[in-house]
Amino acid sequence: MADRITREQWKLMGVLSLFWATLFGSLGIFFPYYSLYLEDDLGLSGQQIGLAMAVFHLVGLVGQPSWGYLADRTGARKTLLVVITIGMALGFVALWRVAGYAALLVASMCFAAFYTSLIPQGMALSLGVLYRSHNSHFEWVRSFGSVGFLITCFGFPLFLDGVDPRPAAGGLGLMFPCCAALILLTTGVVFLIPNQTAIREKAKPGAWRLLAADRRFRRFLLYVFLANFMLDGPMFLFPIFVKSVAPDNFLGTLKWLWLIMLLPEIVAIALAGHIRRRIGVRALMFYGLAAGGLKWLACGLLGDVPFVLHASMLLHSVYVVGALVAMPLCVNYLVPTELRSTGQGLATMVSSSLGGGICSNFAAGWLIDHVGPAAPQLYGGIGALLLLLVAPLLVPKVGPRPAG
Repeated sequence: MADRITREQWKLMGVLSLFWATLFGSLGIFFPYYSLYLEDDLGLSGQQIGLAMAVFHLVGLVGQPSWGYLADRTGARKTLLVVITIGMALGFVALWRVAGYAALLVASMCFAAFYTSLIPQGMALSLGVLYRSHNSHFEWVRSFGSVGFLITCFGFPLFLDGVDPRPAAGGLGLMFPCCAALILLTTGVVFLIPNQTAIREKAKPGAWRLLAADRRFRRFLLYVFLANFMLDGPMFLFPIFVKSVAPDNFLGTLKWLWLIMLLPEIVAIALAGHIRRRIGVRALMFYGLAAGGLKWLACGLLGDVPFVLHASMLLHSVYVVGALVAMPLCVNYLVPTELRSTGQGLATMVSSSLGGGICSNFAAGWLIDHVGPAAPQLYGGIGALLLLLVAPLLVPKVGPRPAG
């Protein structure tokens, strides 16, 4: 019998919903438009953009497991989130003020030390306080992140038009102070999260070796590496693809494409808990992989047809549920409770940083320069569908443990 949600838990869910809404509200400005800023305002080539994006995740290879290990050893997960969010806000300001490619790379490295660890550590903390076996309410809370992303992604171009309706170089640079302001709001919300015993649990010295010796966890890491390698580069450099198929109104087209992606995403994530309880977290991941592959294959083959381009965005919600909701939940089931932060950090390092951020971004940038702007979408779509054939061999069957 499902546990009733207490008044105290409703309050906790409200605070965590605000946390994810402000966090993704910042990313809703940064993620869709940053590569456009690098191309249009800074005049970088495809490979330079790919390297600039990959630097974030190169630093994440060290930062993500380090923050996770520190959180598990000290139990100060809430304090570390405050440090990470403040560092990220300062990083946005640094990116806004730099001039020159070398300075951009240095500022990106400093920014990445915080940026790449905020989501996995937020996941670890949220799951720590919400984890209630099958009755976890994480998906409902996480859906508010998509609400925040939608509002800022759709609203930022309108904000730019309101500030200066004339198209002018440098306008996209306003994203950085806006992102910094939203992340500082996230910092304030962190202080409202109660410092429960569940998020202050400490791991013993050397406990991380349990993860290194776990064959199931190692197979899972290989899967998420390959999945992100196929799907992330096309997503990071998606604005460049949109500009190639809609050069006359690419910013407006991009805005509407994100709207089509995000509206179903909000509903899909909110309902993901009900779906997960019926089909399992493993199947949810596979559906996400298939949807991501079909989405990019349709864009790569027929992305210049407006109907196909817009309709394919409807698959994004299924992809997000599989990649951004089911994946961290799978980690939560696989790793011991005292190693949740380390497990989320390692999984994000291997998937988002190594597989997606470094390898996939570099490959996508190279393909743009040497093949064409649609090439990343084609390789991503074909690769994801091929990976689906062997995915059941890599992802172990998992399920919730009884809540202690």
